[in-house]
Amino acid sequence: MTTITLKINEKSSLGKLFLEFVKTFVSEKKGVEIVNTPNAETLKVIEDAKKGIGVNKVKNSAELFKQLGI
Repeated sequence: MTTITLKINEKSSLGKLFLEFVKTFVSEKKGVEIVNTPNAETLKVIEDAKKGIGVNKVKNSAELFKQLGI
């Protein structure tokens, strides 16, 4: 089995087109699988959030906007 990692800008028109092609191809052909794998930075942020690190709790939207400086 071969594993290929691609970075695709899913906001660009070419990225959207490519992803749609791959999804269509995968749905028609068995043996090809799309696996979403978060990068190390994302995994760290998820773990920190689970531990409450860097998490701000607010009571309502007004308090949230105040913390954000909006």
